[in-house]
Amino acid sequence: MFHRIQQYPLIAAQGRTYRPRAYTDLGSDGMWDGWLVFFPIDGGTAIASHRETTQPSSTAVSRWAANLSAVYLAGALERALLIAEQPPILTSLARAEYDALADAEQLETSAELERLAAMADENAAESARREARAIEREREATAQALAAAEESGAIAEAAAHEQAAKTARAVAADARQRRRQRTSRKKRAK
Repeated sequence: MFHRIQQYPLIAAQGRTYRPRAYTDLGSDGMWDGWLVFFPIDGGTAIASHRETTQPSSTAVSRWAANLSAVYLAGALERALLIAEQPPILTSLARAEYDALADAEQLETSAELERLAAMADENAAESARREARAIEREREATAQALAAAEESGAIAEAAAHEQAAKTARAVAADARQRRRQRTSRKKRAK
């Protein structure tokens, strides 16, 4: 709850006279905030600047308020008048702009994360393509080596069969020769 801690001499600006007063309140962070509020002496709505100070204790805010100069109070009144002159639509627009900027920043951050994820996916895909090409080359080399081994085995087997056939023909020819020789000896012996 706000507490009035100081009242100041009258001050004039823009053809009106104001009674400045300092107030304090305990913030949610445990610190004490200080404000200056200006009350028009001819009636009307009071105006205030934004928070002017934050101190560790209400006593510290009271000391701050007690030492304000007339020049400081005049500057605070000017700030309060500027805030009061600002149409509510500008406050709403400013808030909307800041919200839009925060949203845009969040979207840009999300887009950057998506770009990084896409780059990581593309790198992974390229790595997978390289691995697939290497596997294909290895498969081709293995298939060629297997075909060469099969061909070499088949050639060796064919050579072995040819040698066996040659040997079998030679044995058959020799057997024919011996049979003829026996037949011829038997005919002579008769």
